[in-house]
Amino acid sequence: MNIFDCLDYIQPSVYRDGDLVLGGFFPLYTLTHNSEAQWKYFVTSPRQNVTFDLLNLQNYAYVLIFLFAIEEINRSPLVLPNTSLGFQLYNVIPSVFRTLESVLGWLSEMEPPIPNYTCQTHPKNMAVIAGIPSEFLEQAGALLELYRTPQISYGTFDPLLKTKDQFSSLYQISLNHSCLASGLVSLLIHFGWTWLHPFITNTLLENSAGERVSLNENRNCVSRYDILNFLNFPGALGLPMKVGEFIPQGLRGQGLMIQEEQIEWAFGFTETPHSVCSNSCDAGFMKIPQKWKPSCCFDCIACPEGEISNQTDSDTCMECPQSQYPNMERNSCLPKIVSFLAYEDPLGMALACTALGFSVITAVVLWVFVKHRDSPIVKANNRALSYVLLLSLLLCFLCSLLFIGRPNTATCILRQITFGVVFTVAVSAVLAKTITVILAFKALTPGRTMRWLLLSGASNAVVPICSLIQVIICGVWLGTSPPFVDTDTHSDPRSIIIVCNKGSVTAFYCVLGFLGFLALGTFFLAYQARNLPDTFNEAKFLTFSMLVFCSVWVTFLPVYHSTQGKVMVAVEIFSILASSVGLLGCIFAPKCYVIFLHPGRNTSKVLRNK
Repeated sequence: MNIFDCLDYIQPSVYRDGDLVLGGFFPLYTLTHNSEAQWKYFVTSPRQNVTFDLLNLQNYAYVLIFLFAIEEINRSPLVLPNTSLGFQLYNVIPSVFRTLESVLGWLSEMEPPIPNYTCQTHPKNMAVIAGIPSEFLEQAGALLELYRTPQISYGTFDPLLKTKDQFSSLYQISLNHSCLASGLVSLLIHFGWTWLHPFITNTLLENSAGERVSLNENRNCVSRYDILNFLNFPGALGLPMKVGEFIPQGLRGQGLMIQEEQIEWAFGFTETPHSVCSNSCDAGFMKIPQKWKPSCCFDCIACPEGEISNQTDSDTCMECPQSQYPNMERNSCLPKIVSFLAYEDPLGMALACTALGFSVITAVVLWVFVKHRDSPIVKANNRALSYVLLLSLLLCFLCSLLFIGRPNTATCILRQITFGVVFTVAVSAVLAKTITVILAFKALTPGRTMRWLLLSGASNAVVPICSLIQVIICGVWLGTSPPFVDTDTHSDPRSIIIVCNKGSVTAFYCVLGFLGFLALGTFFLAYQARNLPDTFNEAKFLTFSMLVFCSVWVTFLPVYHSTQGKVMVAVEIFSILASSVGLLGCIFAPKCYVIFLHPGRNTSKVLRNK
């Protein structure tokens, strides 16, 4: 007889009578069915759909234990006196289509089963014993709960069956070992291991008397686990010795107690073994997993610039807040210092002294021109425009001081507006002087128009007109998006630079654009008048002054955009000072040279001879 001959003797259940009958459900064999007959279930006999079946021999051990326990109970006069215990065994078919088949057969006590009917007037069915697989009770438990049938699970503890609202009549024999994982993790952390097959035994199950078995209603964790160390003896004999314990309900961080000095490690280890694939990554580094290797294998790389990691074995690095910056080791953040172009800085002090020095020089030149206001060299080319130009240059030197020191709302607005308006006055004064030179030359030719324009002082109107246009541009700037105080946290990683944000960049370049238009126009006119007679030949100096002015500001634009922070402010101050010095030196230095060193040439006779 082979295994297939045995299949002919398979019955749906095995029954032994008794005063009380236990239902036992065990996965003993698997039945495969004809998919074309699925719709016939509970209408035709399930056996008509069976096409092949397999035996699960390893599960017959549960049947033997079940039968042995019943025999022991029936033999003992103390357990169930004057009462015999019977059983009815059913096969558990792991199929969503046939899960309830055996349960319905047990409830109706007949074959084939009839749902919601029983054929016994005095039912003896007492309880159900099941548990493998755990899905069986999850699905059949709902049906058994309708009849308040007690259910005992012999399988491993299943958290899904713990809910009393859904499984109020179910009890799990196995203890809840969910806290065992916490014990293992605590042990791993204690020794710094990443994997371990420790020898841990549950001391509560070793007591045959059962005094310390935990069977509380809420199915809490076992109260204590012992940690055993198997000592090495000759002949491969291992003697277990307790070296610690784990108490899941212990205080946080105090659940694990272990005596390392009593541990005897395996042969070849003289100290605590290291169960790691890679060494720990220090602070300032982060872990990069190695491809095709376990998660405990990784490489350590330094945190990127601007980021830190302040603990070992960090998976990622984090950025410092904007008010802080990473230290050299990149394991902590340090506070940034507040920075701006201050008078105490060497650069700020040098620029401030330069501005004050040239302011004094300009004031001295103005005093000289006022003192010699009746001399021919001062009167030769519109004395009033010379005063206006000197005053505007004095303000140009002084306005550079607004760019030094801690910025605030007032200085941020004043520095840009003052710069734009004052330089417009200066350049327009140079333009007016250039027009005066041209009109003076043209007035020598026949015709009344040029002479009238020269005598009426029409060139003097250039200054207020150009200045008014620039004031309007600045007014629109202030009305739409004025400058404001801002912080720069990117130029210098170790400091927070307080700067003046220009607000509207378009308005700022409109101011510069109008100023550049005036400068180029003045340079073009002065260049055209450079060869006029020497008597009125201030055009050469005007041409050279505007060449210096334009060169400074053309160079300023690319340099300004290539710098950041305090250096950007210093470049702007330098351009203001350099262009102002160019106007002052090229226009007024030759006149002062004549006034102080060659006073004999400062006469009307000499000018007429020229």
